[in-house]
Amino acid sequence: MARRRSTATLTAFLALGLTSLGLTACDSEAEAEAGSADASDPCPDTLRFSDTGVEGLETLVLEFEDFRVALEEATGKQVDFYPISSRTAAATALEFDEIDLLLTGPAEYVVLRQEAGALPVVGVTRPDYRAILVAGADQGIESVADLEGGTVITKEVGSTSGHLGPLEMLVSAGLEPGVDVEVVPLDSTRIEAFASGEGDALGTGLKDFEEIEEEMGEGTVVLLEEGPDLPNDLFVAREGLGQDCTAWLQDELEENQEVLLEAIVQTGENDKYLESELVRAEDADYDPTRTAFEAAGFEQYSDLPDEDEQ
Repeated sequence: MARRRSTATLTAFLALGLTSLGLTACDSEAEAEAGSADASDPCPDTLRFSDTGVEGLETLVLEFEDFRVALEEATGKQVDFYPISSRTAAATALEFDEIDLLLTGPAEYVVLRQEAGALPVVGVTRPDYRAILVAGADQGIESVADLEGGTVITKEVGSTSGHLGPLEMLVSAGLEPGVDVEVVPLDSTRIEAFASGEGDALGTGLKDFEEIEEEMGEGTVVLLEEGPDLPNDLFVAREGLGQDCTAWLQDELEENQEVLLEAIVQTGENDKYLESELVRAEDADYDPTRTAFEAAGFEQYSDLPDEDEQ
Protein backbone atom coordinates (compact mmCIF):
# COMPACT_ATOMS: atom_id res chain seq x y z
CA MET A 1 0.00 0.00 0.00
CA ALA A 2 2.86 2.37 0.87
CA ARG A 3 4.45 1.74 -2.55
CA ARG A 4 1.18 2.66 -4.31
CA ARG A 5 0.93 5.87 -2.28
CA SER A 6 4.53 6.76 -3.17
CA THR A 7 3.85 6.21 -6.86
CA ALA A 8 0.73 8.30 -6.73
CA THR A 9 2.58 11.04 -4.85
CA LEU A 10 5.39 11.09 -7.42
CA THR A 11 2.88 11.33 -10.26
CA ALA A 12 1.09 14.21 -8.57
CA PHE A 13 4.40 15.97 -7.90
CA LEU A 14 5.45 15.73 -11.56
CA ALA A 15 2.08 17.00 -12.72
CA LEU A 16 2.34 19.90 -10.28
CA GLY A 17 5.83 20.70 -11.55
CA LEU A 18 4.64 20.81 -15.15
CA THR A 19 1.67 22.93 -14.15
CA SER A 20 3.94 25.40 -12.33
CA LEU A 21 5.88 25.82 -15.58
CA GLY A 22 2.67 26.44 -17.49
CA LEU A 23 3.01 23.09 -19.32
CA THR A 24 1.27 19.76 -19.47
CA ALA A 25 2.35 16.61 -21.27
CA CYS A 26 -0.08 17.49 -24.07
CA ASP A 27 1.23 21.04 -24.18
CA SER A 28 4.81 19.81 -24.52
CA GLU A 29 3.91 17.46 -27.35
CA ALA A 30 1.95 20.14 -29.21
CA GLU A 31 4.78 22.63 -28.81
CA ALA A 32 7.31 20.13 -30.20
CA GLU A 33 5.13 19.46 -33.22
CA ALA A 34 4.55 23.16 -33.85
CA GLY A 35 8.27 23.95 -34.08
CA SER A 36 8.73 27.51 -35.26
CA ALA A 37 5.29 27.77 -36.83
CA ASP A 38 3.87 30.84 -35.07
CA ALA A 39 2.10 33.94 -36.26
CA SER A 40 5.30 35.80 -37.09
CA ASP A 41 7.20 32.86 -38.56
CA PRO A 42 5.01 30.10 -40.02
CA CYS A 43 7.88 28.21 -41.72
CA PRO A 44 9.83 25.18 -40.46
CA ASP A 45 13.22 25.65 -38.82
CA THR A 46 15.00 23.86 -41.69
CA LEU A 47 14.56 24.68 -45.37
CA ARG A 48 15.78 22.28 -48.06
CA PHE A 49 16.91 24.06 -51.21
CA SER A 50 17.83 23.11 -54.79
CA ASP A 51 17.94 24.36 -58.39
CA THR A 52 16.41 22.52 -61.34
CA GLY A 53 19.31 23.57 -63.55
CA VAL A 54 21.95 21.93 -61.33
CA GLU A 55 22.62 18.21 -61.19
CA GLY A 56 24.35 16.64 -58.19
CA LEU A 57 25.44 17.85 -54.76
CA GLU A 58 28.97 18.79 -55.81
CA THR A 59 27.78 21.24 -58.45
CA LEU A 60 25.05 22.55 -56.18
CA VAL A 61 27.64 23.37 -53.52
CA LEU A 62 29.94 24.96 -56.11
CA GLU A 63 27.24 27.26 -57.47
CA PHE A 64 25.09 27.97 -54.40
CA GLU A 65 27.08 27.52 -51.18
CA ASP A 66 27.46 31.29 -50.78
CA PHE A 67 23.74 31.72 -51.39
CA ARG A 68 22.90 28.96 -48.90
CA VAL A 69 24.91 30.72 -46.18
CA ALA A 70 23.38 34.10 -47.05
CA LEU A 71 19.87 32.61 -46.94
CA GLU A 72 20.54 31.15 -43.51
CA GLU A 73 21.69 34.53 -42.23
CA ALA A 74 18.75 36.35 -43.82
CA THR A 75 16.02 34.00 -42.56
CA GLY A 76 17.48 32.60 -39.35
CA LYS A 77 16.74 29.14 -40.72
CA GLN A 78 18.99 26.18 -41.28
CA VAL A 79 19.26 25.72 -45.04
CA ASP A 80 20.25 22.32 -46.41
CA PHE A 81 20.97 21.32 -49.99
CA TYR A 82 18.74 18.72 -51.62
CA PRO A 83 20.39 17.63 -54.90
CA ILE A 84 18.13 16.60 -57.79
CA SER A 85 18.89 15.09 -61.17
CA SER A 86 16.04 16.40 -63.35
CA ARG A 87 12.76 18.29 -63.46
CA THR A 88 10.94 15.02 -62.86
CA ALA A 89 12.98 14.47 -59.69
CA ALA A 90 12.15 18.02 -58.60
CA ALA A 91 8.43 17.42 -59.08
CA THR A 92 8.60 14.23 -57.04
CA ALA A 93 10.55 15.95 -54.26
CA LEU A 94 8.01 18.78 -54.11
CA GLU A 95 5.04 16.42 -54.17
CA PHE A 96 6.36 14.29 -51.31
CA ASP A 97 7.54 17.24 -49.18
CA GLU A 98 11.23 16.39 -49.57
CA ILE A 99 12.25 19.87 -50.71
CA ASP A 100 11.02 23.28 -49.56
CA LEU A 101 12.48 25.95 -51.83
CA LEU A 102 13.51 25.58 -55.45
CA LEU A 103 15.01 27.96 -58.01
CA THR A 104 13.68 27.19 -61.48
CA GLY A 105 12.84 28.60 -64.91
CA PRO A 106 9.47 29.58 -66.40
CA ALA A 107 8.98 26.39 -68.41
CA GLU A 108 9.95 24.18 -65.48
CA TYR A 109 7.62 26.13 -63.19
CA VAL A 110 4.62 25.57 -65.44
CA VAL A 111 5.24 21.82 -65.29
CA LEU A 112 5.97 21.80 -61.54
CA ARG A 113 2.79 23.76 -60.90
CA GLN A 114 0.74 21.22 -62.82
CA GLU A 115 2.47 18.14 -61.42
CA ALA A 116 3.16 19.13 -57.81
CA GLY A 117 1.22 22.31 -57.05
CA ALA A 118 4.41 24.41 -56.70
CA LEU A 119 3.77 27.84 -55.17
CA PRO A 120 5.45 30.91 -56.73
CA VAL A 121 7.46 32.92 -54.20
CA VAL A 122 9.58 35.58 -55.92
CA GLY A 123 10.71 36.07 -59.49
CA VAL A 124 14.32 36.71 -60.51
CA THR A 125 14.42 39.28 -63.30
CA ARG A 126 16.82 38.71 -66.19
CA PRO A 127 17.71 41.73 -68.36
CA ASP A 128 17.34 41.05 -72.10
CA TYR A 129 15.59 37.74 -71.42
CA ARG A 130 13.87 37.51 -74.80
CA ALA A 131 13.69 35.06 -77.70
CA ILE A 132 14.87 35.88 -81.24
CA LEU A 133 14.67 34.40 -84.71
CA VAL A 134 17.61 35.11 -87.04
CA ALA A 135 18.39 34.18 -90.64
CA GLY A 136 21.38 34.51 -92.95
CA ALA A 137 21.54 37.95 -94.54
CA ASP A 138 22.02 36.45 -98.02
CA GLN A 139 19.12 33.99 -97.86
CA GLY A 140 16.40 36.39 -98.96
CA ILE A 141 14.38 35.77 -95.79
CA GLU A 142 12.99 39.07 -94.55
CA SER A 143 10.23 38.06 -92.14
CA VAL A 144 9.12 35.15 -89.98
CA ALA A 145 6.36 34.37 -92.50
CA ASP A 146 9.07 33.75 -95.13
CA LEU A 147 10.15 30.66 -93.15
CA GLU A 148 7.20 28.65 -94.44
CA GLY A 149 8.51 25.42 -95.91
CA GLY A 150 11.90 25.93 -94.28
CA THR A 151 13.81 24.63 -91.27
CA VAL A 152 14.36 26.37 -87.95
CA ILE A 153 17.04 25.25 -85.51
CA THR A 154 16.26 25.90 -81.84
CA LYS A 155 17.76 25.21 -78.45
CA GLU A 156 16.81 22.03 -76.60
CA VAL A 157 13.14 21.16 -76.16
CA GLY A 158 11.68 23.12 -73.24
CA SER A 159 14.11 26.04 -73.26
CA THR A 160 12.00 29.12 -72.59
CA SER A 161 14.05 31.58 -74.63
CA GLY A 162 15.50 29.21 -77.22
CA HIS A 163 12.64 26.82 -77.98
CA LEU A 164 9.22 27.79 -76.63
CA GLY A 165 9.67 31.50 -77.36
CA PRO A 166 10.69 31.04 -81.01
CA LEU A 167 7.86 28.56 -81.59
CA GLU A 168 5.37 31.06 -80.22
CA MET A 169 6.70 33.62 -82.72
CA LEU A 170 6.19 31.12 -85.55
CA VAL A 171 2.60 30.55 -84.47
CA SER A 172 1.99 34.31 -84.21
CA ALA A 173 3.15 34.59 -87.84
CA GLY A 174 0.58 32.00 -88.89
CA LEU A 175 3.01 29.07 -89.17
CA GLU A 176 2.39 25.72 -87.50
CA PRO A 177 5.61 24.20 -86.13
CA GLY A 178 6.17 20.71 -87.47
CA VAL A 179 3.74 21.29 -90.33
CA ASP A 180 4.60 24.57 -92.05
CA VAL A 181 8.10 24.71 -90.60
CA GLU A 182 10.47 21.88 -89.65
CA VAL A 183 11.88 22.43 -86.17
CA VAL A 184 15.24 20.88 -85.21
CA PRO A 185 16.03 21.22 -81.48
CA LEU A 186 19.73 21.22 -80.62
CA ASP A 187 21.68 22.40 -77.61
CA SER A 188 25.31 23.44 -77.49
CA THR A 189 25.83 22.88 -81.23
CA ARG A 190 22.93 25.02 -82.45
CA ILE A 191 25.00 28.08 -83.42
CA GLU A 192 27.65 26.01 -85.19
CA ALA A 193 24.96 24.04 -87.02
CA PHE A 194 23.24 27.21 -88.20
CA ALA A 195 26.55 28.78 -89.23
CA SER A 196 27.30 25.71 -91.35
CA GLY A 197 24.03 26.12 -93.25
CA GLU A 198 21.99 23.36 -91.65
CA GLY A 199 18.89 25.53 -91.19
CA ASP A 200 17.11 28.49 -92.70
CA ALA A 201 16.79 30.25 -89.35
CA LEU A 202 17.88 29.95 -85.74
CA GLY A 203 15.65 30.44 -82.73
CA THR A 204 17.53 31.25 -79.53
CA GLY A 205 17.94 33.82 -76.77
CA LEU A 206 18.74 37.48 -77.44
CA LYS A 207 22.00 37.24 -75.52
CA ASP A 208 23.26 34.74 -78.12
CA PHE A 209 23.14 37.31 -80.94
CA GLU A 210 26.66 38.59 -80.29
CA GLU A 211 28.03 35.03 -80.30
CA ILE A 212 26.20 34.31 -83.58
CA GLU A 213 27.82 37.33 -85.24
CA GLU A 214 31.21 36.33 -83.88
CA GLU A 215 30.75 32.85 -85.35
CA MET A 216 29.44 33.97 -88.75
CA GLY A 217 30.82 37.47 -89.13
CA GLU A 218 29.29 40.87 -88.43
CA GLY A 219 26.52 41.77 -90.88
CA THR A 220 26.02 38.18 -92.08
CA VAL A 221 22.82 37.60 -90.09
CA VAL A 222 19.53 39.46 -89.98
CA LEU A 223 17.27 39.68 -86.93
CA LEU A 224 13.86 38.57 -88.18
CA GLU A 225 12.03 39.15 -84.92
CA GLU A 226 12.70 39.85 -81.27
CA GLY A 227 10.08 38.55 -78.86
CA PRO A 228 8.68 40.30 -75.78
CA ASP A 229 10.25 40.03 -72.33
CA LEU A 230 9.87 36.47 -71.10
CA PRO A 231 8.55 35.56 -67.64
CA ASN A 232 11.13 35.59 -64.87
CA ASP A 233 12.99 32.68 -63.36
CA LEU A 234 11.61 32.19 -59.89
CA PHE A 235 11.85 30.63 -56.47
CA VAL A 236 9.00 28.23 -55.75
CA ALA A 237 7.87 26.58 -52.53
CA ARG A 238 6.31 23.19 -52.01
CA GLU A 239 2.54 23.26 -51.65
CA GLY A 240 2.70 21.75 -48.17
CA LEU A 241 4.38 24.86 -46.75
CA GLY A 242 1.13 26.74 -47.26
CA GLN A 243 0.34 30.33 -48.16
CA ASP A 244 1.42 31.83 -44.83
CA CYS A 245 4.92 30.40 -45.06
CA THR A 246 5.12 31.33 -48.73
CA ALA A 247 4.20 34.94 -47.92
CA TRP A 248 6.81 35.01 -45.13
CA LEU A 249 9.46 33.74 -47.56
CA GLN A 250 8.42 36.41 -50.08
CA ASP A 251 9.01 39.11 -47.49
CA GLU A 252 12.35 37.70 -46.34
CA LEU A 253 13.76 37.21 -49.83
CA GLU A 254 12.63 40.63 -51.04
CA GLU A 255 13.95 42.45 -47.97
CA ASN A 256 17.33 40.73 -48.24
CA GLN A 257 17.56 40.61 -52.02
CA GLU A 258 20.75 42.64 -52.35
CA VAL A 259 22.87 40.26 -50.27
CA LEU A 260 21.14 37.17 -51.65
CA LEU A 261 21.63 38.11 -55.30
CA GLU A 262 25.24 39.09 -54.65
CA ALA A 263 25.80 35.64 -53.14
CA ILE A 264 24.27 33.92 -56.19
CA VAL A 265 26.50 35.67 -58.73
CA GLN A 266 29.78 35.99 -56.84
CA THR A 267 30.79 32.41 -57.68
CA GLY A 268 30.85 33.35 -61.37
CA GLU A 269 28.58 30.40 -62.20
CA ASN A 270 25.33 32.35 -62.46
CA ASP A 271 26.18 35.42 -64.53
CA LYS A 272 22.68 35.37 -66.04
CA TYR A 273 21.53 36.91 -62.74
CA LEU A 274 23.87 39.89 -62.90
CA GLU A 275 21.76 43.07 -62.55
CA SER A 276 18.74 40.97 -61.49
CA GLU A 277 16.10 41.93 -58.95
CA LEU A 278 13.71 39.87 -56.83
CA VAL A 279 10.04 40.70 -57.43
CA ARG A 280 6.75 39.21 -56.31
CA ALA A 281 5.74 36.25 -58.48
CA GLU A 282 2.16 35.34 -59.35
CA ASP A 283 0.98 32.26 -61.20
CA ALA A 284 -0.70 34.41 -63.88
CA ASP A 285 2.73 35.84 -64.78
CA TYR A 286 3.46 32.51 -66.49
CA ASP A 287 0.41 32.34 -68.76
CA PRO A 288 2.58 33.40 -71.74
CA THR A 289 4.74 30.34 -71.10
CA ARG A 290 1.63 28.17 -71.11
CA THR A 291 0.70 29.68 -74.47
CA ALA A 292 4.17 28.82 -75.74
CA PHE A 293 3.76 25.24 -74.51
CA GLU A 294 0.57 24.93 -76.52
CA ALA A 295 2.28 26.43 -79.55
CA ALA A 296 4.94 23.74 -79.22
CA GLY A 297 2.28 21.02 -79.10
CA PHE A 298 2.39 20.34 -75.36
CA GLU A 299 -1.19 21.05 -74.28
CA GLN A 300 -0.47 18.75 -71.34
CA TYR A 301 2.51 20.59 -69.93
CA SER A 302 3.87 17.52 -68.17
CA ASP A 303 4.31 15.86 -71.58
CA LEU A 304 7.36 18.07 -72.16
CA PRO A 305 10.37 15.72 -72.34
CA ASP A 306 12.72 15.95 -69.37
CA GLU A 307 16.46 16.39 -69.75
CA ASP A 308 17.15 12.67 -69.50
CA GLU A 309 14.42 11.86 -72.04
CA GLN A 310 15.82 13.95 -74.91
